[in-house]
Amino acid sequence: MVSHISGKNVNLPVLGNVLLKTEAGSLRLSATNLEIAVNCLVRGKVEIDGEYSVPAKLFLDYISLLPSGKVELILQEDGLEVRSGEQETVLKGMPATEFPLLPKLTKGQGFELKAVDFKRSVSQVAFAVSTSESRPELMGIACYFGGIAGQNKVAFAATDSYRLAERIMPYGGSTVEGKWIVPARALNEGARIIGAYKDDMNMPEQVVLNFTDNQLVITYGNVELVSRLIEGSFPDYKPLIPTAFKTEATLSRAELQKAVRAASLFARQGIFDVHLTFDPATGTCVVQSADQGTGKTKTSLKGTVTGIENKLTLNFRYLNDGVSSMDASEIRIRQIDPMSPALVLPEGSKEEYQYLVMPIRSN
Repeated sequence: MVSHISGKNVNLPVLGNVLLKTEAGSLRLSATNLEIAVNCLVRGKVEIDGEYSVPAKLFLDYISLLPSGKVELILQEDGLEVRSGEQETVLKGMPATEFPLLPKLTKGQGFELKAVDFKRSVSQVAFAVSTSESRPELMGIACYFGGIAGQNKVAFAATDSYRLAERIMPYGGSTVEGKWIVPARALNEGARIIGAYKDDMNMPEQVVLNFTDNQLVITYGNVELVSRLIEGSFPDYKPLIPTAFKTEATLSRAELQKAVRAASLFARQGIFDVHLTFDPATGTCVVQSADQGTGKTKTSLKGTVTGIENKLTLNFRYLNDGVSSMDASEIRIRQIDPMSPALVLPEGSKEEYQYLVMPIRSN
C-alpha cells in the first residue's frame, strides 16, 4: 500500500525506505516522496515500542515470499529481524530519525464520496492532465465542491489545452464550498489504493477528502494519503463548452473505437489525424485516414445524424482516450464546424461526464 510512492533518490536515499513505527498498539507503515505521503495502520501486538526504516522494495519482495501466518518484527542493533515460521532474516535499514517528518494535519469534517465513484471519476479525467511544467496549474485535477458543480456535487476537471474532461458526482459530509487543484498523481494514487482493497468486504464505502490551504488528506479505512496542493488558478472552462451545435451524431461506442483504431494505423506520424465526416442524409459517420507512406483506410458507421453535413479532424489518441473512458453503449458527438471544439458525451448514461476535444486545424 505504501511502497508504491517510494523510489530511488540519489540526494536522499531514505526516500526509498518505508518507516515502521509502533502506534497505539498497532504498527504504522509510512512512505513519502516529499510531495505525497502514504501511511497505513496494521493491527498487531506491540511488546516494545520502536521505529525504524527499511528499503521498501526489498521489504515488500521479502514479505511476499513468507508463508501466511504470524510475522514477528524485532529491532536489533544490526537491523530489523523478521521472523516467520522457520525463517529468520535481518534487514539493514536506516534510523527513523533520518526519515522526513510527515505532516500531521488536524482533520475536520471532510467531503465524503463513494469510493467507487471517486476511483472511476479520477480515471475519467486524469488522462487529460497536462505534462508540461510551464503551466503547473494544468498538471493537476481541479476539484470544485459546490459552486459550478451544483449543490452537494463535486466536479473533477482536467485539461492540457487541447482537450478537457469533466466528471460531476454527488458528495456528503462537509457543506463547505471550495475549489482546489490536486496533483494528478495524488488522486491516481488514492484511486489505486481503493482498487487494491476492492475484494475486502471490511473496507468502507466512502472515501473522505480533507483540504487545508495547501494540503489534501485522503482517508480510506486504515490508509491515509497526504499531498500538497498546486497553487495557481485553474482556467474558467465552463464558457469554453459550447451549448448550441449544428451537427449531432449518435454512434455505437464499440464500433467507433474499432474504426478509430483502424484509422490510427494510417494516420500521419506526428499529426495523429483521423477524419470524421457526418452525413445526415444517409445517417452515417465516415472515419478515415491516409498517409503517403503506409496507405489509407475508410470505415462507414451507421448511426443517428442530425443537423448539417459536417467534417471533423481529431487527434486519434485524444478521441480514443475520451471514448474509452465512457461506459455507455452509445456516444454522442456534438459539433459546430470543423474549426470549433467537439463535445463527446456518453449517450443515455447516468454519469455526468463530458469530454471536449479541439480539432486539428488543417489548411
